[in-house]
Amino acid sequence: MEIVVLVPVSENTLREVKDLVELLGPPPIDVIIVGESATKLEVGDINILKVALPLDKYKILREVAFARAVTEPELLEVWAVPQELAGDNLAYELSLALLNRLLDVLIAKADYSLVREKASVEVVEGETVAHTLIRTLAVDVSVSLAVAGYTSEALQLVAKMADHPIYNSYKRFWEFVVSNFKFMPIYNWLLLFYGR
Repeated sequence: MEIVVLVPVSENTLREVKDLVELLGPPPIDVIIVGESATKLEVGDINILKVALPLDKYKILREVAFARAVTEPELLEVWAVPQELAGDNLAYELSLALLNRLLDVLIAKADYSLVREKASVEVVEGETVAHTLIRTLAVDVSVSLAVAGYTSEALQLVAKMADHPIYNSYKRFWEFVVSNFKFMPIYNWLLLFYGR
């Protein structure tokens, strides 16, 4: 892994960048460019992580987690839409929601506090109940915390939605997602209970 520095930075900053990139395990990143205008990953023949200053630990870890999510087969299985469902809008939305949750699961396993800070509890309305469940999942950090092993904290967060009319449906969905954190079981569950 090569580190390119565009602006003067301290050795401590470079060490912190390297430590963050390696925090989630061996990173599938070939080049890190420090001193860019925004922190983002460019995936291609060579995976390049651009890092903005000052360092934002959560953003860096999120990009590293994304690099892993798009390259490791066992992680692809969690969120990627199978070929036979290409073009299915519900499948596509679920895929993006699961990718969001997966990235935060990977970060929470390394640094729980970074994910907990991002927790906000809200229901995101969709055209159907299934779409509302998926869109709420996409922003619900409690799922990631539960999958990462922080179940007690996660249950406290999800309980904050208790006053919303969708809560009972969402709580059942939430429990299934946490127990079966892979695309196909979740997709099939949604079809079984809510259709397309």
